[in-house]
Amino acid sequence: MLFFSYEQYKAYIYVAAIAVFLFYVYSSIRKRSWLKGFGRLGMLETFSKIPRTLRNVCKGGAVSCALCCLGLVLLIPKWQTTEEYYETEGLELVFVIDVSLSMLAEDVKPNRLQRAKIEIENLLRELENDYVGLVVFAGRAYAMLPYLTTDYDKIFLRILHMVNENYARFIPYGTNVGNALLVAISSFSKVEEREKILIFLTDGEERLAVRSQVGEAVRMLMERKDISVYLIGVGDTHEFSSIPKKDKYGRTVDYELDMDGEIIKTRPDPTLLKEIAKLTGGQYIHDESGEELKEIFLGLVERHKKIIGVKKRNVVKDVSQHFLGGALLFLVLFLLL
Repeated sequence: MLFFSYEQYKAYIYVAAIAVFLFYVYSSIRKRSWLKGFGRLGMLETFSKIPRTLRNVCKGGAVSCALCCLGLVLLIPKWQTTEEYYETEGLELVFVIDVSLSMLAEDVKPNRLQRAKIEIENLLRELENDYVGLVVFAGRAYAMLPYLTTDYDKIFLRILHMVNENYARFIPYGTNVGNALLVAISSFSKVEEREKILIFLTDGEERLAVRSQVGEAVRMLMERKDISVYLIGVGDTHEFSSIPKKDKYGRTVDYELDMDGEIIKTRPDPTLLKEIAKLTGGQYIHDESGEELKEIFLGLVERHKKIIGVKKRNVVKDVSQHFLGGALLFLVLFLLL
């Protein structure tokens, strides 16, 4: 169904278009009457470009329709349709992101950390009424949100955008997987009806071995049967990568060095993550290039969606471009006549 945002002004547009048409036709008639004073009108039409009456009417109709279409664009035309959709039960998703220094390696473009953030943001565009939380970790883990939220733009994405390269360089050194799992588990709500998914993103290169915390986290996950665990590794497992230092223009000026002054080389190690996945009944997935993360995220969400019923909703689309196209066609017709 077609409607306009400013429906009350539609009559004025139609009246103005009719007035333009009548004025154009009237002007053409007056012009023909004036030309009759010079002699035989038929002879003048033969040897000049004076349009005949029918052509004048058509040209007047074309220009008035073009102006009408342009006027209707100002009223913001929209098209409303009704579509059916599956109503699903809201999920709880807690994203755990490794922000250790090794996540700045560029074997995944633009780097491991930025790629993970980009694909999380893409996933949020597909979510509706799902609760999300965010935990970041390196030497220690931090819950970036005090509670799970459904406000993706104003809350979640604003916090996610704060997690950048500068953040990764100043957070405590290491990759404390166990502490991250413990903080993530505590981030879930106690609502039993919701499916709970823990998505753990890391390169798997453990530089801070706190196995007691890993053991405690595994024990808690084995007890919490309601949490589905997915550990996702990113990065090239075959080649070592260095970690670039960049200036304010984004140009590489140096590489990160270790305590001995040697360039740090990083390569993902999925060994610990695979062990955790096996013990907790979870799943380990590795993406070498980062290009499959979007499909991995969507697949995990679809796997846990529960359909409650089928509902209908109104879908409204802006169709101003169609009226602009119509105006252009009428103007072309006016010029061709």
